[in-house]
Amino acid sequence: MADHRGQNLPRSRSTMLAITGIVAAALALRLYGIGFGLPALNDPDELIFELGALKMLRSLSLNPGWFGHPGTTTMELLAVVNLSVLGFGRAVGWFADTKAFASAVYANPAWMILPGRAAMAVFGAATVWQTFRLGEDLAGNADEAALTRRAGLAAAALVAIEPASVIWSQVIRTDIMATFFMLLSLRAALRAMREERLRPHVVAGIWLGVAVATKWPTGIAGVALIGAAAVRLANGRSKPPAIAAQLGAGAIATVIGLLAVSPYIALDFATVARNLQGEAQSHHLGATGGSPLYNLGWYAGGPVLTGLGVIGCALALAGAWWLLRRRAGAVILPVLAAFTATICSQALVWERWVLPLMPLLALAVGLGWAQIAARLAQTPARRAGALALLAAALIQPATATTTRKIERQHDARQLATRWAAAHIPPGSTVLVEHFAFDILPEPWHLIFPFGTVGCVDVRAYLGGKVQYDTVDAGRGGRSNIDYGTVAADKRGTCRADYAIITQYERYAAERDAFPAEYAAYRALFARGRIVATFATAPGRIGGWTTHVVALAPPQPPAQTPQVQADAALRSR
Repeated sequence: MADHRGQNLPRSRSTMLAITGIVAAALALRLYGIGFGLPALNDPDELIFELGALKMLRSLSLNPGWFGHPGTTTMELLAVVNLSVLGFGRAVGWFADTKAFASAVYANPAWMILPGRAAMAVFGAATVWQTFRLGEDLAGNADEAALTRRAGLAAAALVAIEPASVIWSQVIRTDIMATFFMLLSLRAALRAMREERLRPHVVAGIWLGVAVATKWPTGIAGVALIGAAAVRLANGRSKPPAIAAQLGAGAIATVIGLLAVSPYIALDFATVARNLQGEAQSHHLGATGGSPLYNLGWYAGGPVLTGLGVIGCALALAGAWWLLRRRAGAVILPVLAAFTATICSQALVWERWVLPLMPLLALAVGLGWAQIAARLAQTPARRAGALALLAAALIQPATATTTRKIERQHDARQLATRWAAAHIPPGSTVLVEHFAFDILPEPWHLIFPFGTVGCVDVRAYLGGKVQYDTVDAGRGGRSNIDYGTVAADKRGTCRADYAIITQYERYAAERDAFPAEYAAYRALFARGRIVATFATAPGRIGGWTTHVVALAPPQPPAQTPQVQADAALRSR
C-alpha cells in the first residue's frame, strides 16, 4: 500500500490564508521596482533573450537561433508576451501596425522588457507556491503531514523574501523558469517513489525535459528518479525489471519533453554546438572561480549564507538530518548534492547558479524549524516563541533583499547618464559602453563598442532593427561587449569627444587575467581626463562604477625632420 496519505489531508483555513498571503507578498515584492534602469538595460543578456523571441515572431518558427542555455521556453514565453503587447497596443491605438510596434521597441525596449520581467516575476511567485507543495509532498504518512506542511509554509516564506530569488525574478533570464519546472519534476519523482505506476515517472521526465529546454544543468535533477527507484528496490516492493522499465520511460519522456518544447535542438544541432562552445569559458570578467573547494566556499559564504541567514543555516542542518532519516531524502538530497557538486566544479561562479538549490535549502530550513515548532506547540506562549524564531530567521535575508533593491534603484550608470545629459554639449560624439537607451533623445552622435566590428553608430544600428545574428557575429565569441574587447585594429572607429565608461574598474581589478583589455582602457584614459565618477556604495548605489571621460582629439605621431621634408616635397 502506498504511504502517501499525508499529502491528501485537507488544508486548514489558516494554512490556505497563510500560503495565499505568502505567494501574494512574493509577487508584490518581485513586481515592486521591476522597471529598474529602464529604458536603459543594466543586464545586457535581457536583450539576447528578447532578440531570440523577436526572431521567432518574424520567422513564425520555434527556432530562436540561439541555444546557449538553451533558453527556448523563455524565448517562447517572451514571444507570446510580445505578441500580447502588440495586440493590446493595436486595440487601444498605441501602435498603428506591427512596424510601428517594432520601431517603438527599438527606440524604447521597455515596451517588451517590462512585460517580460513581469512574466518572470509571476514564475518567481509560482516557484514559491511549488516550494510549499513540495514541502507537503515530503510527508511519508499522515503523522508527518502537519510537520511537512508547516515546513512548506516556512520554506515558501523564505523563498518569497530570499535576495537571489527576488532579484533574479525581476530580470529576463532562464534561471527562475528552470527552477519552477525542476520543482514540478521533483514532486512527480516523490510520487514515483511511493507509487508503482508508470505515470509519475513519465510526468517527472516530461517536466524535467521542459526544465532542460530552459536551462541545461537542470538535467541533473534526473537523479531524483534514480533515488526513487533505489527506495522502491530497497523496500522490495518492485522487481528490478519493472524499475528499469520505469526509469527508461522517464528517460524517454525527458527527451520527448525537451524536443517537444525545443525541436530545433535536434534540427539545428550545429548552432547548438557552437552556442555551447561559446558558453564554455575558463575566465569571465567578475565571475572567474577557482578550485571546487574555493567555489564551494564562495557559494556557501556568499549567496547561500546571505539567502538563508545564520539562523536559517543552523536550522537547515536539522532539516537535512530529518531528510536523511526519511525515504523522501533519497529523492531530494541527491539532487542537492549533485547540483552543488556541478556548480562547484565549474570554472566560473555566478550567484544565479544557486537558484535551483534555494527552494531545497529553504525546505531544509523549514523542516528544522517545524521540528522545533512541534515541540513548542503545547502552549500559546511556546507557539508564539516558535513564530518569533521563524521571524528572526527571516530578518537577515529580508534585510539583504531590501539592500539589493535600494542599490538596484540607484544605479551608477543611470546617475552618470543623468550627469552627462546636463553637462555634455549638443553635437558631441559620445562613446557609451552600456545599453543606455535613456540617452537616445540627447542631441549627440552616439557610438557603441561592438567587438570585431569596432564602434558603430547607435541610431543607425537601432534603425536597422539589429538581429541576434548580427550581435552574435559582432561579439566574436567574447562574452563581453565593451571598449576593452574592441578589436585592436578597429579602435580608430571609436574616436569621440566623451566616453561613458562602465567596465574599466572591473578590468582594473582583474588586470592580470585581462591584460590586453586593461591596456586598451589605459590608452583611452591617457588621451583624456575624467570629468565625473559615479562609484558604487553598498546599501546605496548599485551597478558598476562609471566614469565620464572628456577625450582630446588623437594627436598625429611625431615626425622626424626627414619625414617632414618628404611631406613638403610631396605637397609641391
